[in-house]
Amino acid sequence: MSDSPLATAHAFVAAINAADLAALRTLMTDGHTFTDARGQSFSGAEPMILAWQSFFHAFPEYWIHIDHSLVDGRLVALFGQAGGKWRLGDRILPGVWKVAAAWLAEVESGKIHRWCLFCDTAWATPPPEA
Repeated sequence: MSDSPLATAHAFVAAINAADLAALRTLMTDGHTFTDARGQSFSGAEPMILAWQSFFHAFPEYWIHIDHSLVDGRLVALFGQAGGKWRLGDRILPGVWKVAAAWLAEVESGKIHRWCLFCDTAWATPPPEA
């Protein structure tokens, strides 16, 4: 595992950017909890892998770019942007979305125990079809 909470958080972001489910699972504790931007929490590494798989399908080319990081012990705050595309049925829409975002990671023994997202959620709704 990574040797610092910051390195672990950045490895988690890299796994997300690569849509690498195996790497994400390796970086999650068994009791991993994800809290979305609407404040809903989901727990368990295995259910979260299925959720990430669905998310990557719904929002192709999803990416995270980190501009700034702050570390307080095993807590890591990340600030930057996220973006991607939308999928409607079998079609990937040509437009892209981008949103300012922040993440809070709680690292436990070199793995992400808690991953919280903070951002506006208007991006989740695809634009009206032309």
